[in-house]
Amino acid sequence: MIALRVRRGLILLGLFVVLALMWPAVKAGLASLYYFPAAYAVEQWQKSADKPNAAQLHSAQEQIKTALQWQPQNPHYQLMAAKIAEWAWFSGQLSTELISKNEQIYQQAIAQRPSWPVAYADYGYYLATVQLRLADAWQQLELAEKYGAYLPEVHEKILLVAFSNWSALSVGQKATVFARVGAAMGGPLQGNTIRLIKHYQLERQQCIYLRKKLAARAHWAEVQRQLCPAA
Repeated sequence: MIALRVRRGLILLGLFVVLALMWPAVKAGLASLYYFPAAYAVEQWQKSADKPNAAQLHSAQEQIKTALQWQPQNPHYQLMAAKIAEWAWFSGQLSTELISKNEQIYQQAIAQRPSWPVAYADYGYYLATVQLRLADAWQQLELAEKYGAYLPEVHEKILLVAFSNWSALSVGQKATVFARVGAAMGGPLQGNTIRLIKHYQLERQQCIYLRKKLAARAHWAEVQRQLCPAA
């Protein structure tokens, strides 16, 4: 009888140990169930010409809030919460006072992953577009470039900040952007680079540089056709 009780006790203890070991994985799985719908929503907003409505924003906010309840220190979830807050601010659904809290979120995420280029790029974009602190933003973008110069996310955020503040950039900063644009041509980043140049109506400035830089390159004819037909 005693042996049976001991055996049952050991089985129960073993089950508790297994559950304790599995709990972090369970929490991660539950958090991801809420994170991915929020991330998908943001991806769709980025592709759309329309801003998200109040119901869409609320749904995404609740999803990422729940994900963070399961994994509050996950830097990916922190960044997604910051992005959703920015969409709410851009859509007029969030106050300036509340959006200012994003800076702390970015700093926390970067502290956990100090060599994560996307976090620096997103932080730089926030500083430039929400806080209007271009000098501080540029410092973060330089760190993004240091750790992941030609990641698509980093490349896009650098160009978004640079092109939207073109007249305010220094000569050195413009030279850096010209070089980045030139290096992107002929590769997988060419399409998005051309799209952003056209969006900000910077064809003339960029084509003057690209003609000098790429005239002898095999892909210049295609760049000329898509972006610089008069060059």
